[in-house]
Amino acid sequence: MKKNDLNDVPVKFGSDALIFCDWIDTTNFVSIGGRGVAKSTVIIARRSERCVRLMPGAPITIVANTYSNLVDNIMPAVQNGWKLCNLIEGVHYIKGKRPPEEWRRRCSVIVDDYRHVYSFWNGSVIFLGSLDNPSLLAGKSVAHLFFDEAKYASDSRAARVMPILRGDAITYGRCHLYGGVTITTDMPDVTEGEYDWFFRYASEMDPDRIIKIIQAAGELNRLRIKQTRINREAVPDMRKIARLEKKIAYYEEGLLKLRKGQTFFMNISSFVNIDILTVDYAKRLYNGALELHEFLKSVLGMRPGVRRDARFYVLFADKHKYLDGTMSGEAAFSSAELRYLDPSRPIDGGMDFGNMLSFVIGQNDGRRYRVHKNFYEIPPGWFRELADQFLSFFAPHQCKELHLFYDRAGNNFQAQGEDYATKIKEAIEKDANGRRTGWNVILRSRKQAIIKQNAEFDFMHELMRGENKSLPVLLVDALNCPEMISSIEGAKAEVRYRGSVKIVAKVKKTEKLEARKLPRLSTNFSDAFKYLMMRREWLNAVRPSGSVAPGAAEMAEQWMADRYR
Repeated sequence: MKKNDLNDVPVKFGSDALIFCDWIDTTNFVSIGGRGVAKSTVIIARRSERCVRLMPGAPITIVANTYSNLVDNIMPAVQNGWKLCNLIEGVHYIKGKRPPEEWRRRCSVIVDDYRHVYSFWNGSVIFLGSLDNPSLLAGKSVAHLFFDEAKYASDSRAARVMPILRGDAITYGRCHLYGGVTITTDMPDVTEGEYDWFFRYASEMDPDRIIKIIQAAGELNRLRIKQTRINREAVPDMRKIARLEKKIAYYEEGLLKLRKGQTFFMNISSFVNIDILTVDYAKRLYNGALELHEFLKSVLGMRPGVRRDARFYVLFADKHKYLDGTMSGEAAFSSAELRYLDPSRPIDGGMDFGNMLSFVIGQNDGRRYRVHKNFYEIPPGWFRELADQFLSFFAPHQCKELHLFYDRAGNNFQAQGEDYATKIKEAIEKDANGRRTGWNVILRSRKQAIIKQNAEFDFMHELMRGENKSLPVLLVDALNCPEMISSIEGAKAEVRYRGSVKIVAKVKKTEKLEARKLPRLSTNFSDAFKYLMMRREWLNAVRPSGSVAPGAAEMAEQWMADRYR
């Protein structure tokens, strides 16, 4: 209930998480929350209580990553939340045993085994399920699904759980919670093997509809405050009460229609509950209980990158990025919008041929070297689609000369004319109808040697340090190269042995992610960047570190010292 200036109306405290849960209350409710926001005590408890109350006799399920976590950690917190909703164990519900026959007769489904079931006085039941024991949910059909710790569920495992969400539409279909999901978790870190499949619900949210729901819920709250005040008068005015009851019924029905079938997605930090947690709690976590990387993820709810000390490109920093690449301050639709691009001079391209085509464009700018734009294509898109992106964007560029640096694998089958380098060259020089575009693509990696990862680590260290006068100052357009920057900042490093020599290597596991996640999360774009920058004239400015070159082991030792200090 919101605050008011009436002394005769009780005011109940509620965190922002509680207000969102109670007021918005859409069919689907997805919450990514920091530590201490009471995901179980508030969100799961209050929405499950409403499911039980509004759909008497309905089957519901609560799923977690492991059964032990569900029973030992989640459900005790949920039960505490039920107590705040005036549900008392032994009076309104029992767990793990056969309920009274009167309760069983009210249930809409037949339950033979109650060991993993919460039974309620009105016949509703909550089945407990977990990813490590899928048999618990085998053959079940439920009206609402609660999914806690969702970041531990892979896309395929989550997809196997969702089909149980069908229930009895004839009996419960009018309730706005029927057929919905409630998903709670803290911020996932996909680089650590966690999952973010539930982010797809964000695109299903209708912000304008959510605003209308909040406005209607606020007005309903105001009417209920007024109703309470009138009912507490010595001689209540029955006509006013009747009018208020009519208005309240109108808003309740309107909210039912507004909420039904809608999705609300929120990412909230621990500070929504700071009045209870206290500022000292946050200070303790920030000042040493958690590393900064973990604090940003688990408390502030920020999507994490790889910790700086665990990165392959460990020196890549804000000084290498600029935000004024366009006059508008937004990503460019045409090369004519790029503030620092010289249209009268040739441009360079770096390209990686993998399960995703990654293409980055740069140009010398005196002492500086600027990376201006990145393009990509994921299957089923291929060379034609990528070339069309390039041709459209750089149509205004006057000097139509592109120097292309690429993975040496792009030269495979060159003798047969089937090499990837030739294919992208032809796709840029000729449009889809075979007409010449005016562009001349110069392939600069025809005799490219293998670029070893320890050589890349050494080169990038030297380049990004910015102290070698024989190398340019690196600058990247953050507005127009977001995928490349994400790939560079997300590339993890590990120490490996090449014979008896330690080297720092790039972890390439992310290149096996599903196609839609590759642009920002895989190392593909970082490889395209590598080919763009590691050209012969700049490599000569850095002492090469072959498999036994002096310095390789020392660089690995220094990286390990920084990583584990």
